[in-house]
Amino acid sequence: MPTPSCRWFAFVFLLLSLTPAVRAADGQPAAAPDQASAAAATTPAPTPPPSLWEQSTLTGDWGGWRDRMGNIGFAPFASWTGEIWGDVSGSFRHRPTQNMLLSWGFETDLEKAAGWKGASFRASFNWVEGLSPNKNLGAFNSPTYIDAADQVRVFNLFLRQNLFGDQLKLKAGLMGADDDFFQCDTAALFLNAGITAPPIFYGQTLANGDLSMPQYAVDGPGAFARYEPKDWPVYIMTAVYASDAGPDVSNNHGFEWGGSNSVVVVAEAGWKYAAWGRAGVVKGGAYYNDGQFTNWDTGRPERGIYGAYALVNQNFIQTTPTDGSDPAALLSAYAYAGWAGPDNRVTPNFTCSMGVSYKCGSLGRPNDTAGVAVLYTGFSSDYTQSVFNPYGAGFTNTSETDLEFTYQAAIFPWFTLQPDVQVVINPAYSAARDTVVVGTRAVVTF
Repeated sequence: MPTPSCRWFAFVFLLLSLTPAVRAADGQPAAAPDQASAAAATTPAPTPPPSLWEQSTLTGDWGGWRDRMGNIGFAPFASWTGEIWGDVSGSFRHRPTQNMLLSWGFETDLEKAAGWKGASFRASFNWVEGLSPNKNLGAFNSPTYIDAADQVRVFNLFLRQNLFGDQLKLKAGLMGADDDFFQCDTAALFLNAGITAPPIFYGQTLANGDLSMPQYAVDGPGAFARYEPKDWPVYIMTAVYASDAGPDVSNNHGFEWGGSNSVVVVAEAGWKYAAWGRAGVVKGGAYYNDGQFTNWDTGRPERGIYGAYALVNQNFIQTTPTDGSDPAALLSAYAYAGWAGPDNRVTPNFTCSMGVSYKCGSLGRPNDTAGVAVLYTGFSSDYTQSVFNPYGAGFTNTSETDLEFTYQAAIFPWFTLQPDVQVVINPAYSAARDTVVVGTRAVVTF
């Protein structure tokens, strides 16, 4: 009998073999020969629909129904991400692992649907299945940011309200801090979980083992506000969330949050600038969590941790749009650093990362992107030497370094393949000096 992972791989490849349904005839009577020739002389030929290989989604426009639903404010979406990972350090010491994320949901423009100006609603759901590629690596930062417990889970349920010409944006509902904070365009290319979300910002757990901040793969209730004046290249934003987001376990379907009645407050400010005519952004943020965390010196729960971070993202080569839109990066780089404390209550207390991405237009692949990045994670000595460390005193390495090489190939507008190589130096929870992991990600947009 096929395993579940074999079944979902078969399901996806079956979908990839499908072709869009042929459009029905429009049912109009045929024109007379003289009428047809006159119409041909005055009416431009209709633009044919894009082929399967050119359309933006695998399933196309559903015979026009996507546009019809969009006109009344309803926009469904779905994507599938599948990965295969293998540890190739010296020899194939472990069997390759497979994991996948199926994400689906809808956006509702309430202004179109109900006349509620500036309002919208989002609902999304995740199905995760497979084995964690980090199972045998012992790394603190998983090779992939979609790593999570097998489950079908409600992810986002929130209402948005834009005011003052979209200068003020408000949200409330079930959401994650990583939806808005620490967004870095260049870092988003990479797969390593610690590169896309800094370990000091998302790497803590409460004394009861629950996630201490709503994030993938477990969101929680919160309220968010962002102000970005139209005439100034700056923004500020802040949010408050239930810090007890619940555990990332298979029987948590998205509603196991809030048991400790603690909150986490996050704030960020940014400045968008142009250096040498190239777009860049500088951001800085901080958080405070008043939840109960294990004191590594005493083993007892104690209230409160804090952290701060700064990042810069800079374009070096970019497009020059003529329609007033923002330029797109062709060669860009990022760098960030973050700190957390106090040392007797945090796991990682320092992290830094930098990386570069390049659009491969000179290689004849204008929609492909290559990148290289490095991440350093330092751990609190109170944690590594604590007898209350779940892994044992002195077992956790004092730091971990992750080096990633990746190439994202846009095969079709709706299908990308991303081979990826990562070198993990001193994995946090492993006696191995370093590990090499090779993987491939496929993404299908339906």
